[in-house]
Parts: sequence; structure tokens; C-alpha cells
Amino acid sequence: MKQCIVMLLFPIMLWSQSYVGHVENFPIHLQLDVYENSSQANTTRAEGYYFYDSKLINIPLKGVISNDTITLIDGYFYNEDNISSAEEVFTLQKKGNTLIGQLKIKSQIYQVVLTETDTDPIEDFRNPKLHVVKDSVSTYNNKQIVWFHEAYSNMSLFRLGNGFTKSQRAIFNSKLDSIHFQFAQGKLDCNSWFEVSNTINLVNDNFVSFKISYSVYCGGAHPSYGTVGYTFNLKTLLEVNNIEDLYPNISFFQLLKSEYYDPSDPFQEECNVFTDAYNWDNKVWNLTPKGVLLTPSYPHAMTPCEEDYFLSYDKLIAD
Repeated sequence: MKQCIVMLLFPIMLWSQSYVGHVENFPIHLQLDVYENSSQANTTRAEGYYFYDSKLINIPLKGVISNDTITLIDGYFYNEDNISSAEEVFTLQKKGNTLIGQLKIKSQIYQVVLTETDTDPIEDFRNPKLHVVKDSVSTYNNKQIVWFHEAYSNMSLFRLGNGFTKSQRAIFNSKLDSIHFQFAQGKLDCNSWFEVSNTINLVNDNFVSFKISYSVYCGGAHPSYGTVGYTFNLKTLLEVNNIEDLYPNISFFQLLKSEYYDPSDPFQEECNVFTDAYNWDNKVWNLTPKGVLLTPSYPHAMTPCEEDYFLSYDKLIAD
């Protein structure tokens, strides 16, 4: 039997280096990765990002290296055929462990001097600087929800305040810290379009249940949309990952189908809402004061099919 070997071709990285320095008097960090360029002879392809230390917002870079000159522009507007006509262009020379040159922004020229560093711009410099600032306090059932925003990304999320026990605050505020900083880092990594909204659906003595919805575009053909549901069990001090953990004897797909399936509804027919059970395998769910909100999960192209469906606690108990 003949054996067929399939080879996956990836760009070959030639070198990678982090730099720290200045654009005029403005401190910056820059990361540069250099690859073989298959489209043009005698050139290599460069990619990376930089950020101003005062802002920490990543600006993607793409460009080429030709005749020892590194030319880089904003990666969101990259076109290899007309790099020099971009509104913002780095033109740099590599001399030993330094990059020296200029940044042209429209008609303005700024001098650039950068030095190699072993410090990771993201993990060692940027992320440790992220911190939250208190905004406001909301009260639900005599329990305080304290809102904060991260100072550089301006991303908002809450923490548990007065009215929750010390253990509840310690465990779940740590989780909320992690969630908050993940979204903050995501926005700083992707500064083109990164919208996030928070919805708290339930706060009582037993649960805190909320959703985070996002709309993100970081390059490529399409933006990304989605919603993540979180439910904290205040009694067990654990996060509840699946609604079946609370109602193990209920088939939510079948119960929703019995409640909502309408074969004459063109929306349900087009989205196969209650004909394809796999649309509910990764459903998003949240608790509310009167029942459970459940949303099917679809591939990217069918995200308009994602719609909330409600089941009351009375219905869940009856079944």
C-alpha cells in the first residue's frame, strides 16, 4: 500500500525580538517577528505590534525588510504593494542590538530609537500595570454589587460587596478579577472594535447569575459575536457550569421543544431551532428571579439565530 505524506506549510520564522525605547519623548514597547517572504525576492516579511507605555493599547504592525531597511505600517491597513503611501510608517535600520529610524505620521516625522530587551512587552510590562477603579454601587436584595472599570481598557465588571459573606467575596471576586482582566487584555490586544456589555439577571441568597455579551473584530473576514453565561452558587461556593447540574433529570431541549416548537414559524424552520438538538449542546443559560433563560449556540454565520427562550421554575418543578 502506498503511503501518502501530507505536509503543512507554515511561514518560517527567521528571528523574533522585543524592543523598548522612544518615539521622540514617548516611551514605547515593540515586538517584531520576521519571516521568510515567498512573494518577493530579496525581502523578508515582518509582523508584530507596539504600544505607547502611557496607553498600553496594541497597534498591530506588518511590513517588509529590504536592503537592511525595516518598513512597518499599521497591520489593519496593510497592503504590501503600497506600504510607503500609508499614513503611518515606521522606517528603521537594525544596528547591532538597536533599531534606529523614524515614524512618519502624515506630514510629521518623529525620531525612533529602540533597544533589544529580554522583557516580554505583554506579560512582563503591560499586564502587571492593569488595575481597576471603583465606579458605583448597586443593591440587589440587600446585597451590594460594586462596579469597577479597568483603567487602560475602560472595560467594566462588578465585584461582590457588603451583604455577601467573607468566603463568598474571597472566592467569587477572585473569579471576577480573572474574567475582568481577560476581557481587558482582549480589548487592549484588539483596539479596532471590541464591545462588551454585562447583564445581571439574578442576585439572591443562593445565586449570582449574569451574562457577558461581546462583539469583536480583530481583523480577518468577519467580526465575532457571542455571549458567555456565569452562575455562582453562593451556598456551595462553586461556579455552576451546566444547568443540568441544577436540574439533572430534565431534558431541556425536549422541554423547550414542547413549549416553543412551531413548525409554521419561518424563523424556527430556517434556524432549525427545535429540529437539530446539537444547536443546544453548548447553550448559554442564566437564572432569573422567575425562571431560566436559555439560548442555543450556532456556528458563526448563523449567530442571528441565537435567541433567548424562557422556562419558569414552576415548569421545571412540574417536570
